Amino acid sequence: MTRPLDRYLPPLSDQGRRWVRFGGVIVAAVLLGWLLLVLRPVVTPVAVAFAIAYILNPPVTWLEQRRRIPRAVSISVGLIVLGLLALLGGFALTVQLIDLAGSADAYFRAAVDYVHQRLPALTARLEPADVAALAQQHGLTLGRALFALLGGILSNVGSLLTLAVLVPTFAFYFLLRFNEIIVLIRDHLPADYRPTIVHVVRTIDSSIANFFRGRLTVCLIVGLLNGLGWLLVGVKYSLLLGALLGVLNLVPFLSILALPPALLLAYFGAEGSWVMPVVATMGVYLAVQAIESFVLTPLIESKSSGLHPITTVIALLVGGQLAGLLGMLLAIPIASTLKSLAGQYLLPEIRRLAGWPTPTPEAQEPPAEPESEATDDHAPQVPAESGR
Repeated sequence: MTRPLDRYLPPLSDQGRRWVRFGGVIVAAVLLGWLLLVLRPVVTPVAVAFAIAYILNPPVTWLEQRRRIPRAVSISVGLIVLGLLALLGGFALTVQLIDLAGSADAYFRAAVDYVHQRLPALTARLEPADVAALAQQHGLTLGRALFALLGGILSNVGSLLTLAVLVPTFAFYFLLRFNEIIVLIRDHLPADYRPTIVHVVRTIDSSIANFFRGRLTVCLIVGLLNGLGWLLVGVKYSLLLGALLGVLNLVPFLSILALPPALLLAYFGAEGSWVMPVVATMGVYLAVQAIESFVLTPLIESKSSGLHPITTVIALLVGGQLAGLLGMLLAIPIASTLKSLAGQYLLPEIRRLAGWPTPTPEAQEPPAEPESEATDDHAPQVPAESGR
């Protein structure tokens, strides 16, 4: 049977066809990445909306099929609840950021005085007047920097409002037709390559679903628990610290960087003895870490990304350098996907070129996909009557 590739290329050997396919995939990936970077302002709200739709599609589909709730109703209620929570959280964080900017000078002065009194060797060459001037100068600089950060955020109110309108709108329409879009795309794939493409897409889906529906959920819960726990024990700016810890928790073991600021704030904010506030702050952190390790991670993250912690850090740094916040958000699932695909398709070619024995062709080909819908944990469940 004539393959679609043979219609556009001169006669090639099997090895030549493999290299042409491999080169075409690499070129297409590079061009797609360049196009996404160029169109980043346009792509960002669409990508965020699609990520929201991707995360919410399983519960929306479950409510539609099991509870007979119309998709439009469940989508509207879900987006409204998420919007209200985001608005409430943003307001609380803004209030705490304003208070922190106003108190930065006092905190910096207290820190310099502590070092001058407890560690005099570090400031032995400084006169008391110099210490006071140093605290005033850098404390005011820190406060101005925080106010400038807040002013920069508020100056982009127009862009934020645009995103606040576009993202929910895009997410609503993505969710409304999510399953039909998947069926439509699958049915229009080239028949000869459909099993391979579906296999690759499911590999990507497994990596991305694990991260977005697993790791992000764990980070959100951990940040919220830490923020509320520190709020109960009297740590100032606990919600800001909880949000920081949730973001840092994307990288394994990096959440500990949010602990020293919390301990310092507990120490400087203590009235009387500082022992109990500091111990309570540390106890909240350890308790939440135990909940994450023994409850949240086994319950929510059924599979790990398969990446070494150092690889995860490098992926986040590269993603942040290339595409900012969106790049950091997508870095881990993309790296996990590339690792899975390289293990299935690139590594066998490298082993073959190196003279290692290769599996039989039957073992290399992905299993043929049935025409019926997939029923794995990550693939969306599509109603039988949709998309046709």
